[in-house]
Amino acid sequence: MSQKAAEEFDLRRIINYLGAGILCCKNDDALTIVYASSPFYEMLGFREGEITALNSSEHPVLSADQRYNRPNFMQSFFPGDYSNHVEIELKLIKKDGHHIWVSCSLRLLIEEDGSELLCGVIEDITEKRRSLNKEREQFEIIRKAKRELAASEERYRIIMEQAADPILDYNFKTQEIYYSHPFQDRFGTGFSTDGLLDGLCHSDIVFAEDKQRLVDDLYGFMHGRRQKNPDYRFMDVNGTYRWYRVRSTIIRDEKGDLSRMIVFFIDIDNQKKETLRLRERAERDLLSGLYNHVTTSRLIDKAIDESVPGSQHALFLIDIDNFKDINDHLGHLLGDEVIGEVSAKLRSQFRENDIVGRIGGDEFVVFLKNISMRDIQRKAELLQNVFRSIRPEQNRDFQVSGSIGVSVYPKHGRDYHELFEKADAAMYAVKHNGKNSCCIYSDIVQ
Repeated sequence: MSQKAAEEFDLRRIINYLGAGILCCKNDDALTIVYASSPFYEMLGFREGEITALNSSEHPVLSADQRYNRPNFMQSFFPGDYSNHVEIELKLIKKDGHHIWVSCSLRLLIEEDGSELLCGVIEDITEKRRSLNKEREQFEIIRKAKRELAASEERYRIIMEQAADPILDYNFKTQEIYYSHPFQDRFGTGFSTDGLLDGLCHSDIVFAEDKQRLVDDLYGFMHGRRQKNPDYRFMDVNGTYRWYRVRSTIIRDEKGDLSRMIVFFIDIDNQKKETLRLRERAERDLLSGLYNHVTTSRLIDKAIDESVPGSQHALFLIDIDNFKDINDHLGHLLGDEVIGEVSAKLRSQFRENDIVGRIGGDEFVVFLKNISMRDIQRKAELLQNVFRSIRPEQNRDFQVSGSIGVSVYPKHGRDYHELFEKADAAMYAVKHNGKNSCCIYSDIVQ
């Protein structure tokens, strides 16, 4: 395989791994496909190459009520400037005849011969649209309930029960909580009657890590602040925590005082977990499963920004000794195995809130928060033992070693960049003195 062909193969593999629908087609009436990624075809249920155009008369993919009109579409761009992106939503026909909605972020490209291409990213937003429509329907039910409340409390209750999703109605005057039947079916008897916020604090229904944020958000909402991230985990009657989006509305009396708060729960568990899975994939290095360089630096700077006065943290920069020789003489497969072994050992040796990342081919970073100098020395010895314990399956006689440089916050730097530079200098001092050891930056500047 030629180098160019290999590069094209790697590019296609990366595009397909990302899971996004990539599309490039001619700007003609048929929207003839020039290139489309595997996820694009999978989105529509076709095999690769099975469709050649979006708007063909024989096998149209574009829905009949959305036929492509080139002059109208060209008006989406600024006059004479085709460099900007255009965001549009389209309804497409799958192979099985069902429709899906997709969001298209397109750019118009003009080739040297004057031909025009439309290229961009296609995302399936069918579930998002359904969720949005569902939220709108439920909000309409709530608005209708508010209009009817003054006329008839009984009619109000009937309307509330029409909602398929769980609803909680809290009376600020009496501190009574009304639970809709779907709420009771999903969550049981609900919270205590000592007040809504107090009930939330002492109830196991709310996931422990979400509890304080939910209380703070609801308190802020009662005082006029907008809910920023209203997604929380609640335990159902089976003891399983699921993600819900909480929507609230406030009813005030004729004096403007708080009268009621209606809280509406939308099950978004599948959507939320998929979003978290994609975010996790974007933040991780593919080979090692550790944080990638961008995520590592961001998380370290975030941890430093959140530090309280008097905090002390340590950044360990780890380099596998003679890694180039491993690849050159023993093969890249063994090199990948060593990377995988080192990564697995690092993950197993540190706490969940420690930051462990792979920032280059054979370089790793470990950031430990709130650590003493004595523990820094112990962790350095632990890291060296990690390397000594590695014996690749393909070559059990091969000994892996590592050189480690350490910098300390705030003594050696107050952000990731400064700490990395000091740890890098310490690590190269180890390399210069025979490798397979550890050095703290203070030791080379005394």
